Amino acid sequence: MFGHSSRSHRAHHHGHHVNPDRRAAGLKAALHNPNTTHEGREEAKRELRMMGRGNEAHGHPSLSSRIRSMLGIRSKNTRRHY
Repeated sequence: MFGHSSRSHRAHHHGHHVNPDRRAAGLKAALHNPNTTHEGREEAKRELRMMGRGNEAHGHPSLSSRIRSMLGIRSKNTRRHY
């Protein structure tokens, strides 16, 4: 997807550790981007599965998201605007 074959290179960008949540968000964005090639989408799905987020690659919410939704618990990063 990004022209690099080494997982260790993908896990670090210019010497900085990449937050797995941000990485997953970028991969999910690639899945929904109309400019992403078929091969790029397949690579993003593979990476998400390797990260243990395979369901998210198919547009399904995670188990924790489903439980929070059933219990009416808001996401941690949801802010209320007054």
